[in-house]
Amino acid sequence: MKKNTLPRRALFLWQIRACVVTFLAAFLLTLLLSDFPFWHRLSLILIGVLFLFFFCVYYPLKRIKFTFFLHDGNLILDCGVFYNRRRVVPLDNIQYVTTLRTPDMLPFGLASVMVHSVGTSLYLPCLFFADAQNLQEYCARRKKRG
Repeated sequence: MKKNTLPRRALFLWQIRACVVTFLAAFLLTLLLSDFPFWHRLSLILIGVLFLFFFCVYYPLKRIKFTFFLHDGNLILDCGVFYNRRRVVPLDNIQYVTTLRTPDMLPFGLASVMVHSVGTSLYLPCLFFADAQNLQEYCARRKKRG
């Protein structure tokens, strides 16, 4: 099977989440530290730097490096931003697969998949909903076949 990567919609969703969290943090810090100008400015600068790091570096690298595929009866997940990590789960060891959809994923047609196996769990974030359902059905069919 070919390597599947995360869709561009996933990157856009993560960037929207980063914007919301940054705005809330800046708003709360403004309420709490408005009487202390030095700490107020310093904290807003740090929040801005963190926002730019996640928005421009971390999330795009995460999307590019995240791949998964099925090969020789194994589900293989390659991930990592600053280091590469490969997780291999035999399809025979998978106990069940769940599909998760949060309210912010619904407009983008995305879903996350949790693969529960003997001794470990894999989290596949922000897949197309159809791909998530196909993966879930494939694992269920394989489990029934035994």
